[in-house]
Amino acid sequence: MDSTERDRIEREQDEFWSLGARWERAGLSRREFLRLLMAGTSTATIAGILAACGGTGAAPTTGTTMTTTTAGGAATTGGAATTGGAATTAAAARTTAATTARTTGTTRTGGAAPGGAAGGVRPNPTPRPNVPRGGTITIGTTTDARSFHPYGVTDTASFAYINLVYEGGLLTEYDPNTLDRIGKAAERWTVSPDGKTFTFTLRDDLKWSDGRQVTAEDYAWTFQQAANPANNYPYRATSIEEPIASYEARDSRTIVVTLKDVIANGIERASFLYPLPKHIWERHNFTDPNANPEINKPTVGCGDWKVQEWRRGESATFLANDLSPEGRPNIDTLVYRIFGNAATAYQALKSGDVDYFPLQPSDYQDAKRQNNINVHEFYSASASWTYLGFNHRRPAFKDIRVRKAVAYATDRKGIIDAVVEGQGKPLYSTYAEESWAYTPNVEKYEFNVGRAEQLFREAGYTKGRDGKLAKDGQPLNLKLLFGPGSNKVREGIAILMQQELLDLGIEVQVVPLEFQAFLDAIKKDPYDYDLYVLGWASGVDPDGIKVAYLEAQIPSLNSGGYINKQVEDLYARGVKELDRERRKAIYAEIQRILADDLPYVYIYQVKSLAGMNKRVGGVQVTQRLGLNDNNEWFINR
Repeated sequence: MDSTERDRIEREQDEFWSLGARWERAGLSRREFLRLLMAGTSTATIAGILAACGGTGAAPTTGTTMTTTTAGGAATTGGAATTGGAATTAAAARTTAATTARTTGTTRTGGAAPGGAAGGVRPNPTPRPNVPRGGTITIGTTTDARSFHPYGVTDTASFAYINLVYEGGLLTEYDPNTLDRIGKAAERWTVSPDGKTFTFTLRDDLKWSDGRQVTAEDYAWTFQQAANPANNYPYRATSIEEPIASYEARDSRTIVVTLKDVIANGIERASFLYPLPKHIWERHNFTDPNANPEINKPTVGCGDWKVQEWRRGESATFLANDLSPEGRPNIDTLVYRIFGNAATAYQALKSGDVDYFPLQPSDYQDAKRQNNINVHEFYSASASWTYLGFNHRRPAFKDIRVRKAVAYATDRKGIIDAVVEGQGKPLYSTYAEESWAYTPNVEKYEFNVGRAEQLFREAGYTKGRDGKLAKDGQPLNLKLLFGPGSNKVREGIAILMQQELLDLGIEVQVVPLEFQAFLDAIKKDPYDYDLYVLGWASGVDPDGIKVAYLEAQIPSLNSGGYINKQVEDLYARGVKELDRERRKAIYAEIQRILADDLPYVYIYQVKSLAGMNKRVGGVQVTQRLGLNDNNEWFINR
């Protein structure tokens, strides 16, 4: 984020806070004020509305502190375990469970049990229609990658790029209409009678982009590097140590993976690996980008695209891979353009400077009115949701009554209506309606200020003469983080939560951060925060999201420090239960416990909104997983 953009954000925030303090005095509801903010209405216009309504007078001082903090590098709006709020690059590559599961730290999982199945095959490829070939499609995003290293990053932006270059090597994938697991790089696979050993046969036409054959040895070598503790693979514990007993290349086309236990998502756990070209990578240090140029500009891959150029914070350009296992893309060039904020990126979509941009909810209605834009909207089986996180290390939030009080003070309907223009659904636990594991029978904390006040009293908090809530003479002052500072959705949630808590007598300092600084703040000592706004993508299989609740994942994925051994034990049982209905009952119990214990305030399920220039053809929304692969897109002539 450059200094001009940083100054603009700070100036807007100061102006909005000054105006926001006057909205109720003028008879302007919070939802109305937030709608104006989310729509990008100028502060001068809002000030005029307030003046016309009689909104004058000094602003209160309690609870109106906002501190803007910045960090070096490009502004980002996505990252590890985040999907809600601002547009991210994940959808631009492929909005599928395979992508979101991988990019948010969840394991690549599915619902089928391996025990009774002999194996599977790669379906016969559907012939490509005769469409125009060539040209360039430009994707707008507000998020740049950190690197192209499949085993060195956790953020969505990086995996959007990684998928373009390496995704063709994934052994299996989800069928987008049935969610069955089907072969991808694997021509077929078999499962041993005990359900633990998976034997994959690679396709004989599987090539690296330099023409070399992709071999089982590439997979085995990559596994060895990812499994090496010295290489710090972020998901080594859940993707390798927990499930896998051995991984070997039997011959050039045969991979044999043996799991430690029979588990319901065995095929997904056995086929999680992105292979790297051993003949290229073995020459270099596996983790050091200064010693390994492949980390930031891979020269050889097995996906649909090859890297032509990456200009950090500006753009990334990819060329069609003629040797792509899925067939050469219809277009020649795919360009990602990184914008400083979503408003600028959306204007570029409207003007035709970019062809695709995942829309902000505030731009949804306007985009539908544009003659040159198609709007695709969907809820995915790999649900994304936004939450208010607690720092469970703080004494106040060790008290379940305080967590429940904050939950009752959260106006989900107000957030959905005003902040995301109705483009979301309330959420009360860790799975959304599209998941086969979902149950509606959980505790629901509907907005109720009176109940919140009662719970604070029960927890020992009382209001003093100054109107502040305190316990044992100590006022309850909170710090709420969100990232980055230019994310209007999360800013809106922060504004609403600050005001709701202020009504209860709690002063909240809201701190917007650039994304890497935000991650550092919530995941590293001294953990100087109380609340934070972030998002998760749950993946298709219900086992995947467990990383958010494991004590062993503190602070990397379980950044708030939540611990519940009963939940961990149920997750351990659930993945080993092969009967779908019994397994569903286990996850229903997990949802009930999480809703009652509140590791987070679950706020809403995100609706995906994709704005696409009408000159782009071949775009489809698949039945279960969202937008189809961009190798099928083409330029209308």
